[in-house]
Amino acid sequence: MKLEYLLAACTVIFLVSCSNDDELPQLSQHGDIVGLNIKDAKYIYSSETNARSSSAQYRQIKKDGRDIELSWIDNNGDTVKINDLSKIWDINKDYLMINTSLDINYRPLPGDPIEQRDGGYSYLIDKKTEAIYDLGIGLNGENAITDNKGNIYATDNSMGSFLYKIHTQDVTNLRLEMYARASVPPAQFVVNNKGVCFYDYRYIRPSYGTQQFVISNFIPQTEYGNAFVSHDNEDLYLTAVSGEDNSYKLVVSKLSEKRELQSQIMAEAVFLDYWGRPQPNEIQVKWNERRVTMLINVYGRTYEYMFATRTLTEIPVNLNGFFTKDYSIYVTANALYARKSVNKLDIIALEDYSIKELDLSAKGIDFRSIYTMDGSDLLYFAGFQYSTSQSVIGTIDIDGNVEITESTSNPITNIIQIN
Repeated sequence: MKLEYLLAACTVIFLVSCSNDDELPQLSQHGDIVGLNIKDAKYIYSSETNARSSSAQYRQIKKDGRDIELSWIDNNGDTVKINDLSKIWDINKDYLMINTSLDINYRPLPGDPIEQRDGGYSYLIDKKTEAIYDLGIGLNGENAITDNKGNIYATDNSMGSFLYKIHTQDVTNLRLEMYARASVPPAQFVVNNKGVCFYDYRYIRPSYGTQQFVISNFIPQTEYGNAFVSHDNEDLYLTAVSGEDNSYKLVVSKLSEKRELQSQIMAEAVFLDYWGRPQPNEIQVKWNERRVTMLINVYGRTYEYMFATRTLTEIPVNLNGFFTKDYSIYVTANALYARKSVNKLDIIALEDYSIKELDLSAKGIDFRSIYTMDGSDLLYFAGFQYSTSQSVIGTIDIDGNVEITESTSNPITNIIQIN
């Protein structure tokens, strides 16, 4: 299916950035929206609403330190104020994805009903050209995956029943493909560099066709499981619990594509005290970047899969928080941080699973937002520095050292760091 692309690759428009001294006017008449002024952005953040606006104001800090308003660009090269932007995701080095409630170029006539789409409207934004591409559907970019050809995979934003593949090789002809469908939404998914996809806990979609398989084809006596890819994104591994009654065991199997899709059992760990069939959400997986191992959580226990030795070993430390989407849990490449109070964090070092406490109370900063970046050892934060009365952005290392990298007079309510 062809996507409507809003800025042709052969068109050159000189873009005018807005000043950070004055708020952008809402132009009563403007051209078609064709871009977003994100070139050279280092951070995008939302600021508190003000008396002149009923919606959140989105701003950005450029790589040269300028703090300016985030704005649409129309086909006349004018900047236009944003009044409708619900989500922003940094997808990869080339694209952002945004969601809006309304079509950005929809102009209803007086008295016409406002047209809204279930799940909203999603757009890709090219970071270099600032061009906007209409995806024609509402997608969830939070867990989007990119393969080695630059294709993007994401689920729909309404029920999460469908997995879509966005073909991005030709920007003048982006294509959206319905890649797989879940029987019970929402479903987790992983995709390797070859396009082999694990979706809906039990199905595999090979890159050479649309044929699907259940996990029991690869790990006998299983129904549910989860999957992960190798560190180079080439190989796809399945996890599942097999067996009956009190003889259940955790199994890790590696898939391979030759004439047909095959699997090889790599490791097993036996359970002696669990009764009952596993449920779809009872096997969770996550990388330990520090040790380059895979952590597998099943029934509240965490096992570490060692690729070199093909072994599964139970971890003696409680790592359940490592696998939950909890706003008080932060995971970097070298540690798990669990918030105990406003300024105190428990830390589990992923190098050796030792535990210590981090106290940030003496730093003179109200840490209002803490977040992580994939592959980084650091925590990142947005907060308020009492001594300067400025909103600040910075980093925290595992020893509690705080470095402020940016400051602004605007209050920060949410922040996205751009790769």
